[in-house]
Amino acid sequence: MKKSLTKELNWDKKSELSSKDKSYPFKIAIIHELDNGFDFKSLTISGLKNFHNLIYDILSKKLTIAQVEKLYMRTHSKPLEKRWVSEQLEIREIHLGKNRNPFRLFGYLNKDNYFVLTKIDPNHEYHD
Repeated sequence: MKKSLTKELNWDKKSELSSKDKSYPFKIAIIHELDNGFDFKSLTISGLKNFHNLIYDILSKKLTIAQVEKLYMRTHSKPLEKRWVSEQLEIREIHLGKNRNPFRLFGYLNKDNYFVLTKIDPNHEYHD
């Protein structure tokens, strides 16, 4: 049986990850393999520093899910793209990034309110 998180998503508001309470603190998790070519082994030293800086910026401020959405969620060009991360899990993937920096984290919010990382893109081509 395929498990879908899409029932929990609010389709009318593209800027929101889900219809759940957004006052929960932002937490990040790695639950499955990251996309090939967008994983830790593919990162340069500069990419690792960007990863650290973004995560540190979010966690050191103890931001909530709503605050992370407002400050870091990229809303241009398919902000909630539907995809399969395994044969049994369909998600709506979002992009997190800071300003016009090309560094992006991709992932989704799971039922336990964790941002599950799916890929790390240090050189994302579209920065809006």
